[in-house]
Amino acid sequence: MLSFPFFDPSRPPPVAPPPNQSALDQSFVQHFVSTRTERKIANKSAPASISELKQKITNLVSEIDLLKTKKATLEKEMHLQPDSSWQSNIEQLEQLQQNISDKLNQLSEPPLNEQLRRKLRARHKKRSWQKRRNARLKVQKDAQRTNRNQLHERIDQWQCEQRKLLEEEKLVQQQLDFASHFLADVHRRKAACKRYLAKFEKVRESRRRYQHEDDCNDDADLTELTKKWTAKLAACVREEKRLKDVLARRSAANYQRRVENEWNRALFGDVIPKKPDRDREVLVQTRWNWDACLVGEGDDDAGDDASAIPLGWVLPPKDPAPEWAQYLTKAFSEV
Repeated sequence: MLSFPFFDPSRPPPVAPPPNQSALDQSFVQHFVSTRTERKIANKSAPASISELKQKITNLVSEIDLLKTKKATLEKEMHLQPDSSWQSNIEQLEQLQQNISDKLNQLSEPPLNEQLRRKLRARHKKRSWQKRRNARLKVQKDAQRTNRNQLHERIDQWQCEQRKLLEEEKLVQQQLDFASHFLADVHRRKAACKRYLAKFEKVRESRRRYQHEDDCNDDADLTELTKKWTAKLAACVREEKRLKDVLARRSAANYQRRVENEWNRALFGDVIPKKPDRDREVLVQTRWNWDACLVGEGDDDAGDDASAIPLGWVLPPKDPAPEWAQYLTKAFSEV
């Protein structure tokens, strides 16, 4: 049995197109075209420029002035000029008047006037905004200038206060230096008083040792001298106490030294050599190594190798162990 491609006998045949379809479409198109209204295309003129219009109006005013001048001249020379010259001048005036009329008609067109009004309103609006902006900027600038002046005044005031504080600190430092010098002099006089009193006591002891029982007591001079030097010693003690109270109120410049002394006292005790032979960082690291193996005094669970924190400097023995030899210095080995 033969089989035809693209043919399905189970489906119905397609519907035939109606007759005269093209003629019907043509009638529809003609009816649409006949009933359609024509659109009016507006003549869009070039955008008007205010500067160009200003130039045109200026030229127009000049032409009007020229027309008036020529008219006045012709009126004066009416009987002096011949007919041919008069006729040519009249034609020139008519031509000039026609040009002026054409320009006036162009300038009086409603679209141009409306466009000019919009541009003038936009320019007026822009210039009003610029005036408001300039006024606002002026107010801001005045406020900034006032704020700057206030800041300069505050800076000047702060600088004056800092200068006063610096002068006061210098004055306090000078007073502390003077007090330190006076305290050193008081220490010297106090030591002298103690030496003289010790000498007087030795003289009195020697006299008592070699004095007979029937000899009269001749210690009146020593007693008088002892009273005088004791009074001087008491005055030195009072002066020393007063100066120490003054020096106790130290300035901020000595704060770092006080903190360092407190840490030295906390780490190494009260007895600290003035010029240690080893670096302070090495000492602190050594102390940290000690603290890793230290225990309290009342700790019973500690081993035999544990020990309590020493209160001062720990001097090595004469024959230390080899592991402690690296911590020895020449100064300690000579002790």
